[in-house]
This record gives sequence, C-alpha cells and structure tokens, in this order.
Amino acid sequence: MSEPLFLPMLQSVRAFLNYPLAEDFSLRNTIRESLLASFYVFGFITLINLRQFNWKLVGGAFLLGAGCFIASLAANWIAPRLLPSWYDEERWTVGKHIPHTLFVLLCISAMNQLLLTAMDFGKPPFWQMYLYVTLIGFFPITLGVLAAERRRFAGNTTQALAVNVQLERLQETSPVLPEPQQATITLMSDNGKEKLSLHPDQLVYVESVGNYVDVHWLNVNTPQKTVLRNTLKDVEAALRDFSQFFRCHRAYIVNLKAVSHTEGNARGYQLTLTGATAGIPVSRSYLDAFDARMATLS
Repeated sequence: MSEPLFLPMLQSVRAFLNYPLAEDFSLRNTIRESLLASFYVFGFITLINLRQFNWKLVGGAFLLGAGCFIASLAANWIAPRLLPSWYDEERWTVGKHIPHTLFVLLCISAMNQLLLTAMDFGKPPFWQMYLYVTLIGFFPITLGVLAAERRRFAGNTTQALAVNVQLERLQETSPVLPEPQQATITLMSDNGKEKLSLHPDQLVYVESVGNYVDVHWLNVNTPQKTVLRNTLKDVEAALRDFSQFFRCHRAYIVNLKAVSHTEGNARGYQLTLTGATAGIPVSRSYLDAFDARMATLS
C-alpha cells in the first residue's frame, strides 16, 4: 500500500518547524531589538503619511514607536523568565519562533490600542489592529532573526576555522614522549554503590541524561559507555583538578585533548572527538571560555 500523498508534505512541514534557530533573550539584545522595532514603527508611520505631514502626526508616530519599544521589551524579556522551559535558547526552533512572534505582535497591538485611546485618536477594532500589525511587522521581525543567525553562523565558522588551525599545529608540533604516570579519575554514583576509575586520557566526554550521566570512555581504542546515577555538576566537581576537561554545554563535559575538529554554526560550535561518534555542541555562552581554554593546550 502506497503512502498517502500528503505524508511527504507533512514531513517537510514538521522538518521546517523543528529547524533550529539561534535566539538571544538577554536583556542587552532585547533592548537593542526593541529599539530597532520602535524606529521601524516611527519611520513607517511617518513615511506613509508624508502627504499629510504635521507635528501632531510626528508626535503620534513617536508615541506609537515608544509603545512598540515597551511592548516588545516586555514580551521578549518577561515571557522567557516566566516560561524558561519553553524559551530554552538551546532548543529554539522555527515552530517556537512563529507563535512567539505572534505573541509579541499581539502585545504591540494592545499597546497601540491603549495609546490611540489615550490620545483620543480614531482606532480600528482590535482584531483589525492585530491584522495590520501582523502584516506590517511579522516579516521584518523574522528577517531580522534570520539575518542575526547568519551573522552568528559566519562569526562562529570563522572562529572554528581558527581553532582547527591551532589543532593541526598542535598535532604537527607535539613531540612523542613517554607518557608520565597519570593520576586516576574516580567517578561515582550518588549512592556510592557504582564507581568508574579511569586515566584522564581515557575519558572522552560525559553527557547528562535526566537523573543519570553517560560516561563515554576508551578501553584501549574501543569506545565504551558507563551509566551512573549522578549529576553533571558533581562530575564537573570531580574533574576540577584536571584542566583538560571543560563544561561546554549544560549537558556535556568534554576532554579537550580529544577534540579533533571544530565546526561553527549559528548556535556555537560542533565538536568532533576522537573516540566518539556523536558531535558535541558548544553553546554560545561557553564559546569565549572554550576558545581561551583551547589556546592553553600544549
């Protein structure tokens, strides 16, 4: 039995909605984007009314621009603090960006209605105001997000290339020396019943999975995985005295000496590790620290 004709279309829509986007809900970026939105509103209203230009119109455009700033700032700053699981920057997708943008435009529409009422200007019904604001603002907002993502992608890709050059230089210049006696790392479950003892160079990376951590390590050259009931925070504390280990993401700790290649993307880096089949992300908040630590490798 052949699959329904609409199934490929549904799969394409699902893939589009699940496409990851880089987003920044920090206060600094939120203020910057809200200012840009307010300038856009002020300029748009002024330009479409040039033939009827007067200072009252300019004042009204200024107030609507200021209202746009306040509404946009509130929607983009307060909502992520109230719903942190939904506004997780590491899991931000097109499917989340669309309703968030519509919510921002809803807040701007409500602010417009309040200001028009306060200024005793004529105003359309709320649904009509929301339609106008959505038609005028949805695509500029989306294009702004895509442009910012492209800039981040270009910047992170350039920096990742620099890290790869450094890795190649280290591989070329590192002399082959007898390995000194290494200290042993001991990772334990939170109840102390299970433990895993390794040399530092055996440990490739650690991943947090719910209430457990997956410890990926090498037995000679064979990849192994050991599951321990523990938190990544406790594992990070156990590795504190070993400078080659780095927390690169809220869910990952990596062995920097196992990094063989770095690839840049809009969200940060993607690491290829010797002894690991999966790529490991470096989130945006850890990029500067990662670059600094990689620069100290010898």
